[in-house]
Amino acid sequence: MKKHIIILVTFLYTIVSFGQNIDDFKRDFKKGTETEFSESELNEMFRTYSNLLTPHSDITQLTASFKNERIVQYPLSEFKETDDYKNNIQTLLNSENPNQRLLSYLVIAGAGDKNYEKELLEKLKTEKTKGNLIWSGMALMYLQTNHTTPLFDFLIENENFGDSHMIPMYFQLNKDSLQNTAYNRINSTNLKAKVLSAQLLSKTGKNEKTEKLLLDAITNWEYNIKGYAIFSVKELEIGNLKETFIPLLDSTKTRPIAIEALANSPTKEDVDYLKQLANKQEIVSKDILNGFLKSKNPESVKYWLELVSSREIPEKYYFNTLRKPLLFSDELLSDVQTTLKTTKHLTIQKTLIRVLEGREDSVSEEILIAYLDNNDSHVRYWTADALKHSQSKVVIEKLIEILKNPEKRVSPISQVLVDNEIDSLQNIYTDIYKNSQNWEWRDSAITYLYNFPHKEHISIFKNIINNENSEVSLNRKASIGLARLNDKSSIDRIIEISEKERIGSDGNCYYYLMALSKVKGLKAKKYILTFENSDSKNISEFVRTTIDNW
Repeated sequence: MKKHIIILVTFLYTIVSFGQNIDDFKRDFKKGTETEFSESELNEMFRTYSNLLTPHSDITQLTASFKNERIVQYPLSEFKETDDYKNNIQTLLNSENPNQRLLSYLVIAGAGDKNYEKELLEKLKTEKTKGNLIWSGMALMYLQTNHTTPLFDFLIENENFGDSHMIPMYFQLNKDSLQNTAYNRINSTNLKAKVLSAQLLSKTGKNEKTEKLLLDAITNWEYNIKGYAIFSVKELEIGNLKETFIPLLDSTKTRPIAIEALANSPTKEDVDYLKQLANKQEIVSKDILNGFLKSKNPESVKYWLELVSSREIPEKYYFNTLRKPLLFSDELLSDVQTTLKTTKHLTIQKTLIRVLEGREDSVSEEILIAYLDNNDSHVRYWTADALKHSQSKVVIEKLIEILKNPEKRVSPISQVLVDNEIDSLQNIYTDIYKNSQNWEWRDSAITYLYNFPHKEHISIFKNIINNENSEVSLNRKASIGLARLNDKSSIDRIIEISEKERIGSDGNCYYYLMALSKVKGLKAKKYILTFENSDSKNISEFVRTTIDNW
């Protein structure tokens, strides 16, 4: 039976792009009602009808997004109304054949049929086949059941907390039900139950009972799991923490998350205590810096900006701007600008400058232009990257000036110039391509040249596509460059390269098909038509549009 689970998981991770036609599914569903319905037949249905049978699988959803496919919530909802479904689903659900039972769980979930909620809850107690048990639980969660406590116990027994796929679904269930379940299980003797209960409470809102339970957990739980309760306190922005949290700062297991909770507290005394700790340090520690930075409290983030501007920080201090909306807010713009003007720390400059992306006010523009002259190439790189949507004439002039200086230029400049249709720099980029040994700059040069090609660039583009060792991105751009110059002599080689990339996926051939559609000719058209029935929706639609307009 372990083999059965492995096969199912393997197929989910290796979904092949097959047409998922509902009529074909109905035919195969009927086969599934036959007594000898086998494991291999079930796995084939998994693979062929993933979007219909496992829309609740994160792997199916990820695969569909890669293929630009849309998954509806209950793709078998209409099938639920057919006689094939009504006459067979109960039989499959109660079958002695585990393959049929598993099929029923998948179909019920895909159909959104809540009439079988009671039976599925019973399956959590009676299903002995591990793979089946998992999918029965998944079906209940996808049906948005309010019976969260049986599912909680199911997760404690069956979920891999180190690689969780079901808990994110569980967290989407009714918040009141989840909260009551957490209240009932947070004092369990089972460590996993304690942890999951604390995590649940971070999602179900703040009230007096929740605060008391979490603070009791922080006081009484073992140090190796206290952090889960502290995390929920932080997320819920619970205050009046100082006296409870001071002892937690002495343990490496709880100190970082306890600092984050204090920085996120709505109580001034909590935040002030953290500021006092920072003021006592000659070099402000990473955990205190991160505590203020990660806070949802604007005043705490402002204090972080002040610290990194005026204080010594660890030499290799690193932070990122992901999920830091306050840094990008209008409320903190003036503080960000002040820090960028005054901080001496390169680690802050090269990352914080990205926060000004898209800003068009005069102060931000002045800072960005000044940073383009920074002696550190990383700072210049990320400054140019932050300017990628700029249309300012002053900025463009500065970028061209930097481009002409080999000691100062950085590759993100090229895309800004292309987007602004600055089409007079071919000589500079030709020189860069011919003389640079840096792949990033060679690619950047070709990015510019294929957008604004001249006849003398044909030889450069041909050398690229005829070199068996050329990078994929260079081949694609060179092919478009040749097409824009209407170089029909390159058709055979473009087709040859396309065929090599086609082995991986039809989607890999898009640039080559686009190039051939520009060059035209009988051979180009004939090759494009070989993609007419491509499994890639984007490619097949491109072919139809191209041929219609040929």
